[in-house]
Amino acid sequence: MPSPRFDRLAPAKRERLLDAAAHEFAAHGYASASINRILEQAGMSKGAAYYYVADKADLFAVTVHYCVARLDLLPESLDPADLTVETFWPTFARLRREPLLRAYDAPWLFGALKAAGRLDPAQVSEGPLAALSGELQAGVMAVVRQGQRLGLVRADVPEDLIFQWLRALDSASDDWLLARWAQMTPETLARLSDMTVQTMRQAVAPAWPDA
Repeated sequence: MPSPRFDRLAPAKRERLLDAAAHEFAAHGYASASINRILEQAGMSKGAAYYYVADKADLFAVTVHYCVARLDLLPESLDPADLTVETFWPTFARLRREPLLRAYDAPWLFGALKAAGRLDPAQVSEGPLAALSGELQAGVMAVVRQGQRLGLVRADVPEDLIFQWLRALDSASDDWLLARWAQMTPETLARLSDMTVQTMRQAVAPAWPDA
């Protein structure tokens, strides 16, 4: 992770650097992103930048954390144990919809997160992104387990398979939306996100009794 000195970077300069990095990672992915382009857009020299971050991987990790915070992907107010049969799927839909709407005028924040999702699994299983990746997966699975307790999510297949089903649908929908973002309205984003959740709901619904 970045040096503790990163937090001492002036807030305006820090935000300018992270926004420039989010733009670059969203447009080019991690591998093809250019530190030089990021620093040029941020108006920062290499010497100054490397005082605060060790390398490209560190900058990418802190950028992903920044995007997660800006889009509020891990709301502290959510306690999965509070979800009921009536509130489970509406809450699930809201948790997916609201970050998209927050990103409406800043799609590069969402795009940078998608760049993290396209990394090789080995790159997020250890190193600076491992903790965040684990936290995000744990958050999703805590909600899924509550759905299983409520009888709304099937419990006859391995947990990690359910997670992969949800992740695949989520990723396919997000990639489609990002490719067409300029034509989207907030209302269309919300509607398509809710339709994606309807598909997720069908995918993980308990099996029919005679199946």
